[in-house]
Amino acid sequence: MLRLFACLSLIFFLVPVTYVRGPAPQANDSQYITLEPIVFDAGDPDRKQVGQLIFLGGWTITSDNDDFGGISSMVAMPDNRFLMLSDNGTLVGFTLAEEKHQAIRPFIAALPDGPAKPEGSVRKNWDSESLLHNPETGQFWVGYEHQHSIWRYGHSFSRTEARNFPKAMQKWPDNGGAEAMLRLPDGRFLVFSEAADHPEGGYQALAFEGDPSEPTSKAVAFGYLPPQGYKLTDAVLLDDRSALMLHRRFTPLHGVSAILSIAQLADFRPGNIATSIPVATLKPPLKVDNMEALAVSRDGKDTIVWIASDDNFSVLQESLLLKFRLLQGKATQKKPDPKFQNEKAGASPGFSTFESDGSLKR
Repeated sequence: MLRLFACLSLIFFLVPVTYVRGPAPQANDSQYITLEPIVFDAGDPDRKQVGQLIFLGGWTITSDNDDFGGISSMVAMPDNRFLMLSDNGTLVGFTLAEEKHQAIRPFIAALPDGPAKPEGSVRKNWDSESLLHNPETGQFWVGYEHQHSIWRYGHSFSRTEARNFPKAMQKWPDNGGAEAMLRLPDGRFLVFSEAADHPEGGYQALAFEGDPSEPTSKAVAFGYLPPQGYKLTDAVLLDDRSALMLHRRFTPLHGVSAILSIAQLADFRPGNIATSIPVATLKPPLKVDNMEALAVSRDGKDTIVWIASDDNFSVLQESLLLKFRLLQGKATQKKPDPKFQNEKAGASPGFSTFESDGSLKR
């Protein structure tokens, strides 16, 4: 079966890929993406504000393409162009025509390369969870779970430039790998685990002195403590001093919810357990799903926040794209003190490096 990389955007190429599936029915390779506008609060259609976010618009995203769904991360580019990454190794791109509720110049295409387990379906074992883009060079970085690794791709994902399986990540849970990444102004990269416990509370994270896709790049460790009961799903730089952090939670009693918060970059340092200050909580009756992808753009002096959801390829969930304006001013909620949410409050304040086998050095 011939798959067409429908890269109509100027920054993406057309690449044919052949799959041999035997007698199985031909997959749907549709390149059409449909946007359906949503109401933020069905019980109060006039509601526009939640916390420090002003709702500007939202859409349900659908496509007949069999590989569409599972959005785990995204990048907002100039002119309302979006690049989304699915956890099955699929790229989804389109230009958002907000007033017409249309996806212009859409494409749905597989990543050109990535890690895989030796058995079973190759791409289904990629589990791509995080995405970074350098607009100056056009390069992209992708973080993978299961096969814990960081890969760098060239401009337009034309080729694989580097890959690294950091030893410090190999003991992370299979489903708790590189859930979020940040590229700091000073050139360092931060990689956050969703589920690898930090011995002093929260979850493990790594600060790479350089490009994490290069095997020579060294990492030091710190911790990140999400809001209680939540797990980190994505992060994006807000400015040169702070970052927005996206978290999600699901309980049978309360259903799904998400918290957006602000963290200070200075707190992401070896031996420290960083926290963040919530600025908004999305929960029913507000429109919310499994919120996993986060991006920021600018509209004059306004900061525009984009949040997308991972539907887990389930008919019971939706792929949402929500647009907000972030109100100016500092968050007013007090930072949580890790020692009050940590069973090991009397332990030492953290760790900064690793043993030779990749285990934590205390």
